[in-house]
Amino acid sequence: MHLYWHPLICSPFSLFTVNCCFNVHHRFLRRNRSIIANVAMGQVLNRVTCPVCHHSSTNFDPFNMLSIPFPTVAEVVFRCTVIRRGTALNCKGTLRPNGRNGKSEKEKNMDMEPSPPSTKLIFEQYVIAMSRLADIGDLKLRIQNISGIPVNRLKLCKSEEIVVNNDIDKSFPTRTYVKVSALPDKEGPCVQLAKPSTGPEDLSTPAVAPTQIVAFESTLHPRPPRGASNKICQTNACTRGHTHDESSREDSSTAEEDEDDDDIPENGGSKRTLMENLGLYGDDQECVLYDTDPTPLSKAMSRSLWPKSSSEFKLGLRVDAIDHRDHWFPGSVVEIIEGVDDSGEDDESMRDIPPVETKVRIHFDNFSSKWDETYSIDQFKRGQVRPLYSHANPRAKPTEFMVHNRHFNRAIKGNALFGQAYYLQCQNEWSTARAGAHILAQASRFLQTPRKMDKSSSKNEEDKRREDSNLKRFYQSIEEAKTVLAEVIQILIESDRDYVEAAISNGGDITEERWTHSNRSRQQRSVNSSQVFNASQMSTTLSKRLSTLLPHLPFEVRVCTADSPLGAPQGGVSDEVIFPYSLVRTIGNYMNARHAVVLHWKDKSPGRTSSKKTSSSEYTILYSPPVASVHKQSRALLNGSKGGEASKNGQGKNNAVHGGMHLGVCLTEFCKEQHLPATDCWRCPRCKDVREGKQCMTMWRLPDLLTFHVKRFNCSARWREKITTKVNFPLTGLDMSEWCDKESPAMQGPDGSCVYDLYGVVNHYGGMTGGHYVATCKATVCSPDGSEELGYNFNGTCNGES
Repeated sequence: MHLYWHPLICSPFSLFTVNCCFNVHHRFLRRNRSIIANVAMGQVLNRVTCPVCHHSSTNFDPFNMLSIPFPTVAEVVFRCTVIRRGTALNCKGTLRPNGRNGKSEKEKNMDMEPSPPSTKLIFEQYVIAMSRLADIGDLKLRIQNISGIPVNRLKLCKSEEIVVNNDIDKSFPTRTYVKVSALPDKEGPCVQLAKPSTGPEDLSTPAVAPTQIVAFESTLHPRPPRGASNKICQTNACTRGHTHDESSREDSSTAEEDEDDDDIPENGGSKRTLMENLGLYGDDQECVLYDTDPTPLSKAMSRSLWPKSSSEFKLGLRVDAIDHRDHWFPGSVVEIIEGVDDSGEDDESMRDIPPVETKVRIHFDNFSSKWDETYSIDQFKRGQVRPLYSHANPRAKPTEFMVHNRHFNRAIKGNALFGQAYYLQCQNEWSTARAGAHILAQASRFLQTPRKMDKSSSKNEEDKRREDSNLKRFYQSIEEAKTVLAEVIQILIESDRDYVEAAISNGGDITEERWTHSNRSRQQRSVNSSQVFNASQMSTTLSKRLSTLLPHLPFEVRVCTADSPLGAPQGGVSDEVIFPYSLVRTIGNYMNARHAVVLHWKDKSPGRTSSKKTSSSEYTILYSPPVASVHKQSRALLNGSKGGEASKNGQGKNNAVHGGMHLGVCLTEFCKEQHLPATDCWRCPRCKDVREGKQCMTMWRLPDLLTFHVKRFNCSARWREKITTKVNFPLTGLDMSEWCDKESPAMQGPDGSCVYDLYGVVNHYGGMTGGHYVATCKATVCSPDGSEELGYNFNGTCNGES
């Protein structure tokens, strides 16, 4: 549509102004002589006021199609719950560096409740308002700026709170289950994350409630570079990049040559670097502050334990193996198939008999067991099996899986999920014992002692005493569970550290001098370089130590498939197993993306069969999540969203009845006052300077045929969307006088000159990339009473009567 701009006319309106407007319009009609110009052309009064001198300038703009906008809400509001990793700062009762008992004076003075953002909190809530077409990456940057957690350490998810048991009190943790689903890493507009509506989207009012999202901080925190401060550095990335020697060795060097190599590579490092890493791995800050990546140590262990004969095969040996398609993959020895070792047989008569030799079964990382393959010592010697990461490449991302909370629901006589589900990451080369310590450490976030006891609402003194007694026993049980949990974590860390030290010492390259770099005392050391490496004995010792402690934990750690966290129904067959705290199996080899971890919480009162509604004092499990702290600056936005809800409830009748937006709302949006930014370069004729003027448009002259164009396309620099809000309009009697200027010719005409009846509608069916226009027209046909009306549909292919 072409807009014709006419000479500037100064206000206030006068007879001269009205005559000028009449002459301008008359000249326009003479230049554009046509039936369309006579019956379909109108005028809009465009007034701009200077904010400094208050001078008003007016233009009379002709139109044959009035483009009216939607009063869209420019922002979508998110309520983001940031869940931080468990550390010694926010799980003090469980995760404390070894050798530190009690609180220092500084910690006692800082026991007051912190406010977000803070590394001493676990659950933090933020209310974030984003532009509808802002990129999801911009949302992550906003979360980074307000929480202090880097983007590459955040995992963004949508959350949904599901009520699983209405028969218990709202304060009871097993009443609801917070389901989370990870958002894709691909970019997109924030409006895609907003809550889907049940009907056509109404963009004239804010959403009833903010969209719930969860941002999980990575549960892995790598150690800072050597020489850096030992303080917790929350800005580190969740994984470190490792540059490994990926070049293929073309020579046919044997495994014995790998054994004699003094340099165990770690980013091109040497034995000294290995000893430094070994001195840090499993120290008193492991698992409570930092999480060491054991990839260099695993490479050293693979070379140290490399077999020279079939009698030296060891369970858990990490290797690179070539499969039947000549592809290299990392894997672990999971089974030794005993046979007769014929390495020393030279008898001519035995050559015609197929030998039965000892073989190993290798399970490849991130593959199911059906792809396992067996290898003999000859294949080791021929180079078909090589030390770890000599041919294959390590995975760039850590092992990640979902963790669910579950308990046995006596009402339904089956398992039920509850509480907060979350994601957990583990280093790929951790043993399952070390990964188990990590799982328990992060589970300690849900064993928080409430800061204040719940006030009893009972009027009976005996009931009050009984409830207080129940609460005290509950808090005491939590503290006991924390003590057991801390002891189990310490045992797992120490056992895993001893196993790594013994495995590397088996090669003879690490001498007694190495132990002086360790932070442990000689009494804590269970192996040294002179001892023979015995993985079976170490595993047996670990099992005995755990057998007396695991029954006292408030939950069992189980492994299941990702799509069946509830397990099999009663009488069914389930693939669920108890999580193995093993020293000889790595978590990256044991679990993959198709697995999940379930914390099955034990019921403290399995014999209770009361059908009464459970109160908050009748705790049957020890699950006690932390209280979410709301960001102070977010409270105002949260109150604003509630105000939007109230305004929506008090909206006009048209929206309530028809479920859409009245055409008059769009006309009011077109006529409302707008502030022009300085970039629009409006120059005040009196000040002779660029000003941020106030613009207001009203109807001046109305045509006989009035055509509206509703702007349904919303665009930004990167994204576009089609507005699907339903527009309600009257079939007859649309009075335009509300949006006409009081001094306009339209208001000076006879009564009814501003009233219009609907004649036709053109609808666009499709999206931003394509579609089809369909016109619907109403016509009055001659009839005896003159009241019969027929509708005609012009869909581009044929004319149809409806």
